Amino acid sequence: MTKYENAARSNIVSCSVGGAAAGPSGMLIMPSVLEEVDDSSNVYTPLVDSSGITVVPPSPSSKPLKTINDVRVLLQQGRKQDLKQLLRNNSWPVNSPIRKELWPLLCTQHQNGKSNIMDGFYWDMVNQVFGSPDLPDKPISLPPFVEPSHCQSYYMTHKGRNVTDRVVSVLGYACPDIVYSPTIYPICALLLHYMSGNF
Repeated sequence: MTKYENAARSNIVSCSVGGAAAGPSGMLIMPSVLEEVDDSSNVYTPLVDSSGITVVPPSPSSKPLKTINDVRVLLQQGRKQDLKQLLRNNSWPVNSPIRKELWPLLCTQHQNGKSNIMDGFYWDMVNQVFGSPDLPDKPISLPPFVEPSHCQSYYMTHKGRNVTDRVVSVLGYACPDIVYSPTIYPICALLLHYMSGNF
């Protein structure tokens, strides 16, 4: 590659704007023409269509938001009341990188070394209920404790909704004592915005 081609290629990658990139002539080039445009600013999983999500920036007069390290320190020190106050008093924007780490970190305090067992449990239940780890092509029946009028998917893609349906359905089979839980579906959908992994 010549010196000019290297410079032109670096312009393409560094000038990305809104899913397209400007080439050396200033023309927009779609990402499919480029190798892969890294959108590290997107904190959501591929299960989310973030194009419709409105991000409200924090107020300029508000105090600085705490970091994930602040949360870790309070967890390690066992200061649960201070941690609760920190969580209540920090309104991180929906696209804040802390959200991708926050709730899995908070859940680790309840694991007691059972993480691998629980991961295997979920996939065993998926195989038992659906016969395969693959997402079914047909709609998934939701358990009776789900309130259909509360099934908000919050910008989930089609696959994201199917994954949410499957997680809630597996929860219904794993916990038959749940009688009524109208908010379980939207909570599951919101948590899947930030949870990495295969579901």
